[in-house]
Amino acid sequence: MKVSGRQTDGFLDNPGNAVAAVLVYGPDQGLVRERADRVVRAIAGSTDDPFRTTSVDEQDVNDDAERLAAERAAMAFGGGRRAIRVEGGDRLEPAVARALAAAGDGLVVIVAGDLPPRSKLRKLCEGAANAAAVPCYADDARAVEQVVRDALSAAGLTVGGDALTYLAANLGNDRLVSRRELEKLVLYMQGAGPEVTLADAQACVGDNAGRGTDAVTQALMGGDVPMLLDAFASAAALGENSVAMLRAAQRLFQRLHLAAGAVARGTRPEQAVESLRPPVFFKEKPLFINALRAWTPSRLATALDILTEAERACKSGLGPDAVICERAFIRLARLAR
Repeated sequence: MKVSGRQTDGFLDNPGNAVAAVLVYGPDQGLVRERADRVVRAIAGSTDDPFRTTSVDEQDVNDDAERLAAERAAMAFGGGRRAIRVEGGDRLEPAVARALAAAGDGLVVIVAGDLPPRSKLRKLCEGAANAAAVPCYADDARAVEQVVRDALSAAGLTVGGDALTYLAANLGNDRLVSRRELEKLVLYMQGAGPEVTLADAQACVGDNAGRGTDAVTQALMGGDVPMLLDAFASAAALGENSVAMLRAAQRLFQRLHLAAGAVARGTRPEQAVESLRPPVFFKEKPLFINALRAWTPSRLATALDILTEAERACKSGLGPDAVICERAFIRLARLAR
């Protein structure tokens, strides 16, 4: 069974007795682990109960395809359902299939990376009547805003509109990183007052949404192809998702397009950058101003078309995502020149 976005929260809190395995997968590994922990807690009451939770190594499962089935059939000391956690990918598919067919009431929780639609493991869990697949994609702005509100509210804090917009723009590619940044912000705000202002947010929270991609976007703005190639290779080595990088570039060029339109109407570049919301981080303002002198509205429209085309190509499986992304970025850098 596929678990849709609207069903996710209810399912995570109550997977149901009929479900024998839950696959939690996606590019946002922080969210994957958060949701996997949530399922384990729903079944076993905690993530570290030695009688009702256990973790199995992928290699052990590959060496013994009956291991997951045996773990699922095992009874918990003292009663209650057991949660069996395993991390891996398609190599787990035969063992998961055996576990689904086995007797017992244990729940197998599979933690995986970004699986394509043709993944055997994903197909198994989406198609089986007693299994479920929960995708975990990078939070959109609305979801990030809700995460921010919830985290700050739990700490007795409120957040201003500009600060909320800034935080939503600078968090979001990884739920775990976002929560750690918000924890840092909560500590920063101790004794400072109940409302988080824009200045507080900028002083404490960096660009997590662009961490690993900020050098890429800087190279794109300036049309520096050698810098772009180095930055892209570094971001890829850090595990940055190609589609996420394309979307980061889209957000950047949308903001540049908005500012360039104001410049075309007679506004000075400095004023156009100051008027952007959420505000441009002060360290990046010179980059934006210089970019506005090189990028015209028509070039920026072409750039957005290139990025949209590249994302569509990635999602259509027309080639390796990294290759499609890199080629699109090279076209943009050359367009800037």
